[in-house]
Amino acid sequence: MDIKQDNIERIQTQIDMIRQESRALSYRIERMMEQRKALSEEKNRLKNRLEAVNAIPTKELIEGTNEALSSLTIRT
Repeated sequence: MDIKQDNIERIQTQIDMIRQESRALSYRIERMMEQRKALSEEKNRLKNRLEAVNAIPTKELIEGTNEALSSLTIRT
């Protein structure tokens, strides 16, 4: 082979490697975006639960807890 052909093959190999790396990065980005979306949804669910708990007056929470505790039995 001559020098020109060697250079062409070397450059084509570099281009192929860059394409492969680009595809891998695209896949990782897509996966991370899906994970970010899932985390955001979980955070919003937890915030909604927190708002719901905060909306319940403390007295009702205590009464509900006492009522639940009164129906518990100890098993042996």
